[in-house]
Amino acid sequence: MSVSLQSSMPEYLIRGHRVIKELHSEHQHIVIAETPEHGRLLYLDGDLQIAESDEIYNRVMIEPLATRGALGKVLILGGGDGGVLKAALQEGAEQAVLVDIDPKVVELSRQYLPRVCEDAFEADNAKVVIGDAFAYLDQAKPCDGIVYDLTMEPVGAEQDRSAFIARVLDSVVDRLKPDGVFSMQCCSEHQPELREELMEALSERFEEVEDRVVDVPSYGERWVFASAAGIKG
Repeated sequence: MSVSLQSSMPEYLIRGHRVIKELHSEHQHIVIAETPEHGRLLYLDGDLQIAESDEIYNRVMIEPLATRGALGKVLILGGGDGGVLKAALQEGAEQAVLVDIDPKVVELSRQYLPRVCEDAFEADNAKVVIGDAFAYLDQAKPCDGIVYDLTMEPVGAEQDRSAFIARVLDSVVDRLKPDGVFSMQCCSEHQPELREELMEALSERFEEVEDRVVDVPSYGERWVFASAAGIKG
């Protein structure tokens, strides 16, 4: 998710990472790479997602739920590498459902990124759903916690970003229990307009909204995370 390198050449080639596995799934170009500094890394369509060094990413995504005791039923949108799922289970989630559209991401993460996911996919209280995360969210039963581990850029070219953000957050509000907690990754600290847009959209729907800037080791830049609770209205 790092946005610091702008080039037509893939980031893993620019950085001289050793490629361990590369394939084109039905949905995207997947690369597993490796460096001495960060261990193994996952790239999707050339965009860095997570590395073995980035445990802080997974922890920050789950901390708002753990702090507020919202670890009953947890829904994770995206996150096919299993890192956020692992963090939720380690913090004591009673039930965690991960929804990711690409089975190959889950498969390759199991095989090549065991330090990221550990045994999360095999846990008795974990469920992995292969499918459209937004479609699943629209029909999900009420959740104690929802974690958004997807991009905030529109999925369809016909939809602008503001409309996309509104649709996602409205669906989240509809599927959260009244005392539920929402947590998300937002953007780079070098994207102040997107950060402000997200915080304003959250504040329109929730009484309590916080953001946090964190150093994610492999990104080479600081990343913004947000959480929200207390549904308005």
